[in-house]
Amino acid sequence: MSTESAQLVDLSPSLYDIAVVSLVPGPQQAPCVDWLLTHTTTAHTWGAPVRRCWFDAYVSTYAAAVALRNAGMRQRADRACGSLPGMVPAGPSPAPETLTFGGLVDALDRISAARGWPLPEHPYLVRTVITRERAKWQRMRAWPDFYNPSLSIAGYCAERVYADPAVDAARFLKAFQAPNGSVANSPAASAVFLLESERRGRRLDATRLARLRQYLCSRLPATTGYLDHVPHFVTAWTVMFHHELGTPEHPPCAPGALGELSRDLTHPSGLLCTVGGGTTIPGDTDSTACAAVAAHIAGHPAPGAATLDMMIGSGGSNAYRTFLFEHDPSLTTNIHMAALLDLEGDHDRLLPVLCWLQSQTTQDRAGACKWHLSPTYALGEMARVMSKINHPLARSLCMNASQQISCTQNSDGGWGTDGSTAEESAYCAIGLAAAAERGLACAGWDRILRRTHRFLSTHEPQLTPLWLGKTL
Repeated sequence: MSTESAQLVDLSPSLYDIAVVSLVPGPQQAPCVDWLLTHTTTAHTWGAPVRRCWFDAYVSTYAAAVALRNAGMRQRADRACGSLPGMVPAGPSPAPETLTFGGLVDALDRISAARGWPLPEHPYLVRTVITRERAKWQRMRAWPDFYNPSLSIAGYCAERVYADPAVDAARFLKAFQAPNGSVANSPAASAVFLLESERRGRRLDATRLARLRQYLCSRLPATTGYLDHVPHFVTAWTVMFHHELGTPEHPPCAPGALGELSRDLTHPSGLLCTVGGGTTIPGDTDSTACAAVAAHIAGHPAPGAATLDMMIGSGGSNAYRTFLFEHDPSLTTNIHMAALLDLEGDHDRLLPVLCWLQSQTTQDRAGACKWHLSPTYALGEMARVMSKINHPLARSLCMNASQQISCTQNSDGGWGTDGSTAEESAYCAIGLAAAAERGLACAGWDRILRRTHRFLSTHEPQLTPLWLGKTL
């Protein structure tokens, strides 16, 4: 994945981004709308199935409705908006705290209101999230580093700029425009920022705006992911997973890729694994921890995990946030931070993380990761990472995860919440095998893995989109 085009082939198209890019006049409009019309989930909904991730379905369907209304398809837009209330759980449900859900719904409301279109009646839970995210945006705006792309995710959340006069649009564009002309390598953020610049009617730098428009006009549905560029991700994960097999002295990565990863780990922001050259988005704790673990495995230098102390959340949990201003920590970020802290022998920081992870296993959504549409990712990583940590809490976490893995295998030998997929099966197989190597898997693990081998060797990979797109 050495080029942007190669990366986009391996990233799922983002339905939300495609819908929002269609709001900008240009040659990309018609293909984007046509794509939406042929990529529905049900007759009137888009995005992930509601049972799997209601808030992805909600924001995707709402974005599609706005796009269709903009294209003159009012009846289809009305039916899509009419489906929104039925997506939201009726009973108590944890608020979906990804990076942008409430902000995206709020931005779509503002765009619709500015054009005189009717707004949907959002259920109480959605209104609660919108209010929470508005407060977070206000805190971000008052932060001295709001316009600093090494620390701030404001560029990635540029939809929030729409109808917000407190944001200096010229300064914002200068700070967050990437070399390819986009705002923070996000198609939707780029589109809404351009719409806002036109709505304001104030003249911004003509060259920058031309590059931004050209970027959007070149978007085709098949190449519109929620990000254009994800450097180091493949390098770090290749090294970590290959290490499970007993890595040779030289990991199966180009020396240049490992060198670039190690170089970016020295970024002065303290968010060590920045998303690197060509982007204007800060690094995150999860990617940083994985990159640092890979650097350790490969014998490359990496700064200590203490550099990430600023990412420890408030409220007494002592868990690590993935991004600054994040409301709730995520499982996988703290699983990977535990791996790094254990490698460094930093037990003072490790113990609170293990305690927090243990507290999460007793909750209703145990095993769920807010970045992924399936619990298998967090379960597999919990079993894999915790199997290596010599601590009673880690062993307990590993045993619990491997037990859940064993109990959720599908009849065909794979894993998957909506039918077996190669990705979900691989996470579970790697985690269960790691637990078994250390005597922490349940009885019958060998039979389970033999069934998995048959599934993976006799079925074509099912490349189901499992990573949440712009709703991150």
